[in-house]
Amino acid sequence: MTIDAPEPTRQPGWAVVAPSLVLITESDIDAIRNHRHDTILGHQFVGVVLDADDNELIGKRVVADVNITDPQSPFALRGIGQHDPERSILGLRNMPGCLSERFQIPQRNLIVVPEGIEDERAVFASQLAAAIHVSRIERVVGKTFVTVLGGDLSALLIAQIMSSQNASVRLLTTRPDRLELCAKWGIKHRDLTQVGRRADQDIVIDTLSEPNSIPSALAMARPRGAVILQNNPIPAITDAHMAPEDLALLIERELRISGSRCGTLSDGINALQSGSIDLSGLITKRVSFDEVMTGMRAAIEPEHIAVLVQMS
Repeated sequence: MTIDAPEPTRQPGWAVVAPSLVLITESDIDAIRNHRHDTILGHQFVGVVLDADDNELIGKRVVADVNITDPQSPFALRGIGQHDPERSILGLRNMPGCLSERFQIPQRNLIVVPEGIEDERAVFASQLAAAIHVSRIERVVGKTFVTVLGGDLSALLIAQIMSSQNASVRLLTTRPDRLELCAKWGIKHRDLTQVGRRADQDIVIDTLSEPNSIPSALAMARPRGAVILQNNPIPAITDAHMAPEDLALLIERELRISGSRCGTLSDGINALQSGSIDLSGLITKRVSFDEVMTGMRAAIEPEHIAVLVQMS
């Protein structure tokens, strides 16, 4: 949501940015569901630098790492600042977001968008970075069998990236429109309800975060296979305990379970610059700055993949 906010007075080392496009993400929706919206939301954007210590940045189009960490913290010095428990997160934790006419962010968090990458593509840089990070959690070699569960933006990007590494990657979803996108991209795909649980997949990536998705992922994984969880758990999962039979399966098959969250933003920019990622068909709704809550409600609906806020 947006709230009235004072004009930012730039701090030393920070930049003032005017966002052009903002992508509404699951994290924004989760903040509203859990009543954590007493500040300005929005954290994935492309915008223009209005003011900064570095004069060469002024007027440049930028995206940003949304995790704001003390560069001298023990986590940052180990190269894992994104996991610093004391970090702020743009629009989500201890810091106003980018659904505003202008906002502040540390200059070190910014990456300049190269010429030739349109705003409509640049706004996906963070999502692409996270998808690329998933592809590096487990090594994909030879004919590794990989299943991606889900049909949201994360699942579609992960399937694209991983299928470029391995032709055995498939996406499983109940959404016919997502299956059509996979067909257009040349990615293997099946209706989730028509697939058995044969314990033959080397890697299963669960983006669904539904009560039955983790048991399904475990059932699909081969002995000593891997399950990667990549999404915010919904309350039904958070409040529930894993069933004894699922724990038994985990132990019996010696499965590995990993989480995956953020990636390296420069990886997302490089992927966009390479031209290898097809983003056509992913933007399913645009709203104006004055229609942010309409956009938030639309983003909850399963028919929408990516909802953008046009800031000006």
